[in-house]
Order: sequence, then structure tokens, then C-alpha cells
Amino acid sequence: MLALSWSPGFCDSQRRRGAVSKKAAFQCAESNQFGWIVHGLWAQSANPATCEDISVTPPRKTDMHPRYCKGNLPKLAPSEILPYMCMQPGEALLQGEWEKHGACDFDTAKQYFEKERELFQALKLPDSTMPKNELFQWMKQHNPQLKGRWLGYEKHSGELRICYSKDFKVIDCQK
Repeated sequence: MLALSWSPGFCDSQRRRGAVSKKAAFQCAESNQFGWIVHGLWAQSANPATCEDISVTPPRKTDMHPRYCKGNLPKLAPSEILPYMCMQPGEALLQGEWEKHGACDFDTAKQYFEKERELFQALKLPDSTMPKNELFQWMKQHNPQLKGRWLGYEKHSGELRICYSKDFKVIDCQK
């Protein structure tokens, strides 16, 4: 699943909290103007196992998707990160997404980031955010590969999600 975030909305939410976090400083700097960015490329299971969190009332079931498959990894060199900062603007974001998701399916960070870039650049994205149904309609109208596909949307963050098969063909996201 390719998760895309509307950067101005994210940065506005950071400012409303009182201050932009150190991790988001590059992304939210006044001198930088990002639109849609890549949050991450995440391996997902079509029918994942679940675990039950009994620390909350009522208990909550959570899907178990591949995460942190190789544990804590060494910090990536700046030369490995810099080529991707305009697509995924943040050193901590790139490092974190590689450790949490990328290392589960790719041998190197470069392979992971290059696949993200390939999928991201294959999309035509709007110049603004919009309500979910309008966004889905816009995306399908301007991206023939998405026609007839069920897209994903994270209500809380407003993230757009596009799902792919293991060979990176667009498929329906879970409803």
C-alpha cells in the first residue's frame, strides 16, 4: 500500500499543536512548499491475523501486518536519503519507514525508496486536498490505472492509500 499525505495539512496540524516537531522541521519549513508526499510503502496482508489489545476497554482487535522485520537498523547515510527528500521530506521519516516497512520486502533502502518513487511518479496528483469522494473521483479520472479500483482513505489523517499486489499492480484496497 502506498500511503500519500497532504503536506500542508500535516504542517498546519503541527503548528496548531504549538510548534513543529524537530522531525518535521524540513517538511514544514516556510521555505519549502510540498503538496502530496509519500508517507510510506507498506506491506499488507489481504487476510491478516489479528491480536486483541486488552489494555483498552472495550478490547480492540488489531490487524497484524509485517512490521520491523529486521529490528533496529543502522542509520542510513545522508547519501542514501537525500535523493528522496522531495518525495518523502524528512530524514526521520525516511529512516523510520525503511526500518518499519521497507526492510520487510526489500534488500536495500535504495530498492525500497526507488520503488516508492516509481509508484509515486506514476501518479498524477491534484494541487490541493479535497473531500474523500472528490479525491477518489479526481484520482480515477486522471490516473487510468486506478479506474475501477477501490482506494483507501485514512479519515483521521486524510491520507490517500493505493493498494498493490506483490508484483506492484494496482488492486482494490480492503473495504
